[in-house]
Amino acid sequence: MTNQALTVDITVDTEIKDPNGADEWIQREEKGSYIQRGGVHLLKYNENMDGAGTVKTSMIITDDKITLKREGAIKMHQVFRIGTSTETVYRHPYGHFRMETTTNRMEYIKGTENRCGKIYLNYHVALNDDEPREHIFELNFAEEDA
Repeated sequence: MTNQALTVDITVDTEIKDPNGADEWIQREEKGSYIQRGGVHLLKYNENMDGAGTVKTSMIITDDKITLKREGAIKMHQVFRIGTSTETVYRHPYGHFRMETTTNRMEYIKGTENRCGKIYLNYHVALNDDEPREHIFELNFAEEDA
């Protein structure tokens, strides 16, 4: 499948492990779109964030990195690359934070004819100079039933 956008059902599960034991688990179900152009895979969807309204979210997947972009009341451009720490500014209605991401594991599993797939990320995030928290992110998508 190339250059044709599919409407997809998306499920996002995120577990955040706090070093002080205050773990958090977030699950979202969204509708979105998926398109492949050459070696680039693109997922787009809107997230309804508590206290922030609708945030436009894009995930861009290439061979060596995954990029997560959020636009709206929350803005960020987070890059995941194995063995590399990346930095960005996380803009939130409650302030701006320096965010450092260290990616431990990253997988993109393509389904049959690219009509479904799974993104798995395990990474640590430090906001400003806080102690890093481990994130386990899993996104599953599948072509919407006709």
